[in-house]
Amino acid sequence: MRGMQRRQPAQGNRYGSVSVSELTLALKGFVEEGFRRIVVHGEAISVKAVQSGHLYFSLKDPRAVLPCVIWKSTLDRIGVTIADGAQVVVYGDIQIYPPQGRYQLIVRRIIDTGHGELLMRLEALKRRLAAEGLFDPKRKRPLPRFPRRVGIITAETGAAVRDILTTIRRRYPADVLLCPVRVQGEHASREIVGALERLSHVDGVDVIIVGRGGGSLEDLWAFNDERVVRTIAATRVPVISAVGHEIDMLLSDLVADVRAPTPTAAGELVVPDRGELSALVDRLGQASARAMHGRIDYGRRRLLNALSRLRDPARLVAERQQALDERFFRLRTVMDHRVGFARRRLNLLEGRLRNLHPRESMRASRGRLEALEARLRAAIQRRLTAHRQAVERSNRTLQVLSPRHSLERGYAIVRTKDGAVLRDAGTATSGQGLTVVLHRGALGVTVEHVELDDAEAPSTRKKG
Repeated sequence: MRGMQRRQPAQGNRYGSVSVSELTLALKGFVEEGFRRIVVHGEAISVKAVQSGHLYFSLKDPRAVLPCVIWKSTLDRIGVTIADGAQVVVYGDIQIYPPQGRYQLIVRRIIDTGHGELLMRLEALKRRLAAEGLFDPKRKRPLPRFPRRVGIITAETGAAVRDILTTIRRRYPADVLLCPVRVQGEHASREIVGALERLSHVDGVDVIIVGRGGGSLEDLWAFNDERVVRTIAATRVPVISAVGHEIDMLLSDLVADVRAPTPTAAGELVVPDRGELSALVDRLGQASARAMHGRIDYGRRRLLNALSRLRDPARLVAERQQALDERFFRLRTVMDHRVGFARRRLNLLEGRLRNLHPRESMRASRGRLEALEARLRAAIQRRLTAHRQAVERSNRTLQVLSPRHSLERGYAIVRTKDGAVLRDAGTATSGQGLTVVLHRGALGVTVEHVELDDAEAPSTRKKG
């Protein structure tokens, strides 16, 4: 049988059987472990309140009946009343009651069917957000081991904030930053979103706790709001959701990096326990001391073992010294070779670097430039001298060939009135006015007669 270990038969029992109580207790452990936090709906019947304050009733549908119990503490917390015939949804754990050998549902929370439409909308939102991956465990971040500052978003008064603060102060000296908000009502979700966004950007806040105490579905509804869920998912630091009691499971619990069943549990999750840390340090110190002593003992044993094999220490030291000298000589030879090679290479590289230095390049370029400049000046001077001599020769030639030079020697230039030069006397006529240009000045004359050379006379006469 699963969940139950077979016991040895009692003394004098020949059949190897178990007692009724043993069987019942085995079933109790198996069933109660496998049927926790279940949700059941049905019609409430046989509702009966007893003097102790507990409430007994049964849930039924057309084919089965389930006994249920609400303990007084739970009834005081949830503050609901039910009557026969009410259609309800209950949350709780299955328990086996050994004295009567029957099972029953221990109710932690109860909702009437007036919440049916609300639950349907909640389930639809849950499926949509799950499809987007907001509840994926892979996106959840681990809590910091030693947080510097813890942000708390909850009501300023109430058991939740008191439980969280008390737990943190008792366990670990962390800085706490409280951001008070309304945790139920019309504006609760907007205030929770604003607080999450503000705390997420406060320097030094390593983790945020958002939560409140228990209540009805309407009281806790702000933590099912889509804006709250998406803001928790987008917060840059890990978020712990601590809303209601262990049986309450809200969308903020699903999207948060860590879900705490109660505000007190959130305080225990967010910081380490100083007592446990002290004990851990003590254990580590003891382990370190044991390890150190072990190493010392191991080294001592090795030393004693080596000493037992050491017969002639002086000879052994001499041999080691000789081996050390040989290695030293080889090392010095290698080092000298390496240093010489490195020095030659360094000199070569320095020479190359010196030749490639911009100063050397500029000096060489400046020398070439000065040589070219000198050659250019010499070439220009030669050209100027040659041109000057050519101009002088041309000037002398021009002076020789110039009409004025001839005029200086007594020659004259005869021009007609229209400025044309008269070259042939045969072209002149008697009485014609002419201008005679001399070396200095000019004379206006009139032709009285024309005399021709004998050689020209026949042609002139012929032409006339």
